[in-house]
Amino acid sequence: MKNFFPADKICEKLKSLDAEICSLQYEKQIDLDSVDLNKLRVKELKKVLETWGESCKGCTEKTDYITMINELKPKYQPKKEL
Repeated sequence: MKNFFPADKICEKLKSLDAEICSLQYEKQIDLDSVDLNKLRVKELKKVLETWGESCKGCTEKTDYITMINELKPKYQPKKEL
């Protein structure tokens, strides 16, 4: 792109074609095999547990969520055989 337009300006121009274009959002998928859990936000760690149908009732710190995810990872993400 030669000229940069802010997202809100692009949204205004495309709104006349489709009103829902500005409300589209996609969740980013987290690959737990390659990501460092310490670099994720607590919100993202909670989302991982939520997608697995689990919750961390006593978790107060980020390390609690990381420990919980590492304990449950073998159950929800079995290792791939070569």
